Amino acid sequence: MANKTNSTKISGIRERTHKSVDKIMDKAESMNESGKEKLALLKEKASMMREDVDGYIKKNPEKSVLIAAGVGAVVGAIIVASMMRRRQ
Repeated sequence: MANKTNSTKISGIRERTHKSVDKIMDKAESMNESGKEKLALLKEKASMMREDVDGYIKKNPEKSVLIAAGVGAVVGAIIVASMMRRRQ
């Protein structure tokens, strides 16, 4: 009789565990799909931004070069300042 009771308990635990695992798997699949959708949207936005930047560069090549040079100078100055701090 004790074996049947234990067997019944084990079966109940197994069934609840399987249901819990199924719920977790369903949630993981849902999150995966949501992530894929968000990634696709992000790629689309990045592509649109790239097109906007390309258009700006074509319309304003001189300004684009000056902006790039300015950004490069700022990044270079930050790197040099960072390296100088490490040496001290």
